[in-house]
Amino acid sequence: MYDEAYSSALLEYGIDNGTVPSKLYKFRNIDKRTIEIIKNSEFYFSSPTDFNDPFDCNLSYKKDYNKEEIEEAFKRFIKRYPSATMEKMIETIGYESKSFYDFYSKINQENIPTYGILSLSKRCKNISMWSHYSDNHKGLVFELNIKEDLDFFNSFGMVNYKNEYELLSYAKDNREELIKLFLTKYTDWEYEKEVRIIDYEKYGCKKFKKKALKTIVFGYKTNIKYIKCIIRLCQKNGFEHVTFQRTKLIPGKFALDFDALEKEDFI
Repeated sequence: MYDEAYSSALLEYGIDNGTVPSKLYKFRNIDKRTIEIIKNSEFYFSSPTDFNDPFDCNLSYKKDYNKEEIEEAFKRFIKRYPSATMEKMIETIGYESKSFYDFYSKINQENIPTYGILSLSKRCKNISMWSHYSDNHKGLVFELNIKEDLDFFNSFGMVNYKNEYELLSYAKDNREELIKLFLTKYTDWEYEKEVRIIDYEKYGCKKFKKKALKTIVFGYKTNIKYIKCIIRLCQKNGFEHVTFQRTKLIPGKFALDFDALEKEDFI
């Protein structure tokens, strides 16, 4: 159960706490950027154009619009940009469907690459996730507690996995369509159980509160020297509260489990 203060804060951010996981996980290789996460207490938000799936953040928009749809879109545009007027919109774009589509496509092409997305997961024991995103089990996973930093987690959503999707529309509310764009993926990716934090202002690094990082889990192949390095970095950079675990293979099953590590053994 979430406490009352947490529930109130979630509702203030417009999040239904009935669907919010208490913990999220970030899979990482052990590299320079991972070291910087600990040194600077910040995660890197990628541009939507950086993802490896060609459909990811690249869904198609419908191309045909009627006069009523175009007028409604113009009204929303004018509300957002007061310097624009209906007369200017009609004069510049008109009611021709292709001109309308081209105008909004250009806006998307300019704006979407500037947004930032941090990809997290609701699961930590998935074998494929460790293989794909933690250097074939030689990396690590950061366990994050949403409750400890609501400001950092204030704009996130669960990815929806589908076999096909309805074309997006420039005639509908732009923010709602962007959410669909950023949170819709093909069902082949469903094993990731992905949750995304979206920064609508810029991609790049964004700081989080140190207390939000609760546990670091090392892969069963992680080199001991890297385990020592990460634990010592945490001790030197304000993460003394972080606990450490290491994955292990369960005999007779295709499954992972965790063993606790005593950090004193590595300092």
